[in-house]
Amino acid sequence: MELKRKNLLNINYSDLCRKQSIREMTKIPVHIVSGFLGSGKTTFLKEILMQLPPELKAGIIQNEFAPVNVDGKELQQSGKEFHLLEVNNGSLFCVCLLGEFKKSLAGFIEAHSPDLLVLEASGVSDTTSVAEIFSDPLLSGKIYLASLWCVVDAFNYLKAGKMGEHVHRQIRMADILVVNKTDKAGEVVPEIVQQIRMINPFAEIRTTSYCKTPFLPGQVAANRFFRVTPGTTGRPDIQSMVLKTSRKISSAGLLRFLNLWSPQAYRIKGYVVTADEGLLAVQCTGGETEVRKVNSTAGITVLIALTDQFSLREWNRSYTHHLGEL
Repeated sequence: MELKRKNLLNINYSDLCRKQSIREMTKIPVHIVSGFLGSGKTTFLKEILMQLPPELKAGIIQNEFAPVNVDGKELQQSGKEFHLLEVNNGSLFCVCLLGEFKKSLAGFIEAHSPDLLVLEASGVSDTTSVAEIFSDPLLSGKIYLASLWCVVDAFNYLKAGKMGEHVHRQIRMADILVVNKTDKAGEVVPEIVQQIRMINPFAEIRTTSYCKTPFLPGQVAANRFFRVTPGTTGRPDIQSMVLKTSRKISSAGLLRFLNLWSPQAYRIKGYVVTADEGLLAVQCTGGETEVRKVNSTAGITVLIALTDQFSLREWNRSYTHHLGEL
């Protein structure tokens, strides 16, 4: 059942930049760009750099599974000014690299004081593991998760084969899906859009070629849901937290849990494995809740919350309490 959303005030990011340095705000927004190998993520990063206002100080984080990052050199040829942090030879969402990456990112922020960060994940990354970055005490006071983008290769999407599950996991958690290479894919594009809509019923879907799509920092997914009071400057102390569990909850218990916490969050989104309804997609904004059944592999429960009202510990305890409800 779809519910009518409340009208919430958009933040005009460029205006804020002119009035006040974003470095004076509480935290730095991080926009994550995922997508399978060859989908066009680096092309999209170049588009982002070209569209950012000149007063915005950008930091780019590139994660390459190979030992050498050739995409970083390609970005530097764009002619735009930015600071680059490279993480090579593995996925930064793997436990083996997380510790070093978190230290590197904290040092990068300290050295360059960026206004925003754009993280290009490796093509085989699982973005549901983002909790390890945003919940860590070393970084939780410095950054928050602003949006999750996923670039989908329309030309090769139907040929993914065994790698399809990697692609599906990235699609599931996205706020905005950029269906790229539509000029090559031709008449199969509507079928691809229909398929990814079944995987992620809440994301905005954009079809494009060469990743030609707007990137307006003040209008991306997370910022649309900030409750802003006229005259207020800066951002609230947003916490980005992720709840992950393999334990199944009843659909009734899930709704009671969401109705309890949704009014205290800017946003809650994700997928929940229920005991009676299978896999459900969840979207909570402005105190209102939408839940939809999806035809996809169940996997595990992953919920992301953006809030300044409660802690991850409180959220986890509450979810455990609701597990036993029918």
